[in-house]
This record gives sequence, structure tokens and C-alpha cells, in this order.
Amino acid sequence: MMIRARLAGFLAAGLLLAGPRLRGVEVEGRVTDGHRGIPGVRIYPDRQPRVSPDLDPPEATTDAEGRFRLDLAPSDTVLAVEKDGWHRDLVPAADWRRDIVLTPEPFHHTESVLVVRLAFNDQPDRVSDAALRQLLFSRRPDVASAANYLYEVSKGALSLVEGRILHFRTGAFPPPRSDDRKADMVTWVLKRIHGHIPPGCDRVDNATGALHPDGKPDHLWIVTAGDPETLTARDTDLRADTWLMPLPWDPYHRWPVVLFPEASPLGNIVHEAFHAMGEESVDDLYLDCDHPMTAGIWDLMDAGQYRGWDRDHPGHGPWVDDTGYSPSHPLAWILSSLWYRGRYREDITHLAVKGRSWEGWIRPVARAPEAGPHPDPQWVTVPDPRRKGRFWSLEVRRPWGFDRGRVGGRFGPGYQGLVVALVDPSKLSPDVPKGAVHVVDAHPGTPKPPKPRFPCGRWQLDDAAFNLGPGENPKGRSGPLSWAVLATDASGRMKVRVTLKLPARPPKR
Repeated sequence: MMIRARLAGFLAAGLLLAGPRLRGVEVEGRVTDGHRGIPGVRIYPDRQPRVSPDLDPPEATTDAEGRFRLDLAPSDTVLAVEKDGWHRDLVPAADWRRDIVLTPEPFHHTESVLVVRLAFNDQPDRVSDAALRQLLFSRRPDVASAANYLYEVSKGALSLVEGRILHFRTGAFPPPRSDDRKADMVTWVLKRIHGHIPPGCDRVDNATGALHPDGKPDHLWIVTAGDPETLTARDTDLRADTWLMPLPWDPYHRWPVVLFPEASPLGNIVHEAFHAMGEESVDDLYLDCDHPMTAGIWDLMDAGQYRGWDRDHPGHGPWVDDTGYSPSHPLAWILSSLWYRGRYREDITHLAVKGRSWEGWIRPVARAPEAGPHPDPQWVTVPDPRRKGRFWSLEVRRPWGFDRGRVGGRFGPGYQGLVVALVDPSKLSPDVPKGAVHVVDAHPGTPKPPKPRFPCGRWQLDDAAFNLGPGENPKGRSGPLSWAVLATDASGRMKVRVTLKLPARPPKR
């Protein structure tokens, strides 16, 4: 079925163009499995996620035949399409002209969070349970929450829900409460919940994400009173952190535990959650402040946890609504190979280049994997002949979903398109980060953006995507690998050519 758009304007090149009197756009369409309509699919415009949005977006649910009708604003050019048990997709306007086809997600599951709120006698909680629930568990469309973030990056495979919120208060940690006391705080909490894990908080294996209990809470998040040291840089504040903590009553067994102050931005929270999901198999990608050229904003495990930054106020908050509210998606390598030890590998279509060259279309990595016998890859890798195990990673990133976040108040060339990174898995480390990912800068030498900026000068990789058009750079090189963007289509795909210059073989004697 063709999607019909009733509007005082027209649909062209995949973009809705509004005349001066245009007030809105009504779209009608159908969601199918390729043959039959799918009922109960939730559809809404994909807009910038915010912790406290001013308005709820319009929303529709498909009927028994998979049909829907939705009123959109002229600026809406992407639809979020989701239903538990099916891959979540982000569908640009160019693809509304035909049926929207969803593919099954057979491993959809629910994980619950046991939240322990830890207040101190001299420092009570300032954030209400209601506000914390909104930040962690809201599934309202376009709300910046941990649940919406994880549902989006898992492409509909993971639903995060509240297990229980417990309140503890203690005088055992008088000020100043420096970071070196956090492990003691975690141990203090573990002793008090020993033998009292609420029902429904253990559904999955923490190491693999497999659907069976393992004797541990799916997620144990300790939320302390106070401000986040990640933003204030004050030694008297606590930094968000993750442990694989030996149990006080059984030191041979360890639980993944996340601790963060109540005023922490969303990016810090889901960054630490990724460490814990798979029991620390996901590593930090950043190095120290003198070496910012790692993955930058292009990965949650680097400066991407701070994407979404509207003003500069490191000394005082609140921060939640204007700092780190739109954390970046992880790179395809993190999602498909490391997160829960590769559980989501099938949610990204991967092509490993084996010869000296390849040319083809790359589908945006944020979209659902494509149905059909020959789907476009979403992740292309090329082995580095100079070092065994090292490879280049190529993927297409678009400002959709949580990847819409502002960067230092600045947009322009390089903020979307082809992202190329050199990946060295041998540098993964459970302790001090070693820089396993280095994104290639598409616009080296560009001026620093105005404040606000990310910590440690990581703005140098803000515009690292290759693309076509004014101000863009369509070509790049890293060692023996070169690439070129040849075309871009209205569905967000990019046609790319890669060429690998192999070292010359020594002549035979």
C-alpha cells in the first residue's frame, strides 16, 4: 500500500516541504511482516529526546490490518516504529511511500533494575522518586530515559523496567566523601540487601544476557545523594562508576554494580550500565585528557556519553535536562561484538571485506537490519594487514534518535555520514583504558567550537564523518586503506568505495 500524505504542499526527495500556510501533515500507511499487516505497532515521529519534553509527540497504533494514521509537524521526517518482538526501526520519509516492513526480534526480553537510593545523614536526597523514575524507566515517546535509550540501541530487543526502589540512609560515610570510599559504600549496601532480593529482579544471566536467572539482580544501581564529580570536578563529589564486586558473604562470586549520584546526566548512567551488562566486557574507549583523538562523540563509551550539552555551568546544576541528555549510540563493534558478549550480533548486518577493494551501499546502523536475501550491510570491516586482529570499521551515522544530540551548540559538516575507525581489540582492558578505537578525523584542523565543550577537549572529533556536499570531505585514508563516498540517497544510505593497498610481496628467489 502507498502511504498517502494529505498536506498543503508536496512530498519530494524524501523530505516534507512546507508552504507558508502549511500547518501539519497527515500520513496514512501500513506496517507488515512483508506479507500480512502487524497489529499493535506503535508509531510516532522521531524527535530530539529530552528528559523533560514540553509536549508529547503524536502517536498512533496500527489496527488489525496493520494500518495507521498520524498527524505530523512539517519538520517531522523520520518515524519511530516499534513493537515488542519485532526489530524497532527508524524510517525516513522517502520510505513512507510503500509498506513499512518489520522483521522479527526473537530474543526480545525484559530486564529489571533494583535501585537502592543511598542518602547520608548530613545530605538527604534532593531528587524525588518520581523524577528518578522518569529518567530511568520512562517509555513515553521521545523522552530521554535509560529505558528508551536501551530499547533504541538494542533495536527493540531489550525492555528495561523498574524492579524495586529501596531507600537507605547512613552516617557511616561522613564528609568528605571522596571516590576512594565508593567501594565501601557498595559493600555496605550489599550486606543490607543480602537475602532480600525482591521478586522479579533476576531474569537474565548477567554475563551473557541469556534468558535465565543467575542468582544476581539483573541490574543493581546504587544512587547516592549529591552532585556528580564528572561534571563538577570537585573531589568532595562522587563519580559514576561500575564494579564487578566480590560478595561480602561469598568472595568467590561477584555481582555487577553501578553507582552514580542522583544528579548524574543520562549519558553517565547508560555508559556505566553498558560496562555492567556483560560483566565489564565493554571497555572505556577514551584515554587521558592529553590524548582526546580516540572515539570522541561517536561512541557512548567515550565522549559520546556527554552528547547533548546546551549550556556551560560546571560549578552548579541542575545538569540532567541540558547535559548528556542525548548520549550517542555505541559503535557497531561495541553493539555487535562486546555488549553482552555478542548477544546482539544478529541485529547488525555485517560485511567483512576479504579482497583489495569493495564498492556498495551501507545502510544506517541505527536502522533495523534489512529483510531479504541480500541486505545492505550496516557495518563494513577491512582487516589491517600490518597487525593481526586489527581492522577498520565503517558505518553510517545519521542524526536520528539519541544521535540527534547537540554538540557545543554547533552543527555543520561532519556531524553525520560515514564514520571510519581503526579498531584494535588487543587493547581492550578491564582496568586502565588503552585506546582500542581511533576514529579518523574527516575535518582535521577545524577550529574549536564555542563553549560549552566536552571535558578534556574532545571536541576535536565532533566533525569526523565523511560525506558529500558543501564543506564536507568525501575521501579519506588511514595507512594502506583509502575510501570515498560516491553517493547518498534519501533513505540515509551511502555508497562507498574502499581500496586496500597491500604490501608488495618480496620477489621469489
